[in-house]
Amino acid sequence: MKRLISTALIIFLGITLASCASSGYNAQKGAAIGAGLGAIGGQIIGSNTASTLIGTAVGALAGLIAGNALDQHVNEVNNTQVQQSQMAYATPDNVSQPQVQAPPGQWVDVPGQWIGGKWVPSHKVWVPVNP
Repeated sequence: MKRLISTALIIFLGITLASCASSGYNAQKGAAIGAGLGAIGGQIIGSNTASTLIGTAVGALAGLIAGNALDQHVNEVNNTQVQQSQMAYATPDNVSQPQVQAPPGQWVDVPGQWIGGKWVPSHKVWVPVNP
């Protein structure tokens, strides 16, 4: 019963500490927190050095994977926000919005083709019209 309570307390503390992590370097933070929790859990479960080392390794790996996933998500969100703030002129997605003033021209569908030994899939290209 004592081990069950200790294990539950460690899991609760681990979740609490992991949720307080700020953005940036979450992979390193996750590995450190996971290693610490894994070491404690390994010691509680096995009560010897080998169990502690195995718990440390498993916890560090799990924390690293979770932290890396969080870093990738944060980077994806940041990149999306930057791309949305850098839109200039018209794109096929926002051509119908009245606040966007497009230069004279039109969007043309270009079929997929081989260029320089690489396949370029079909896409839209803005073709300006001479005024």
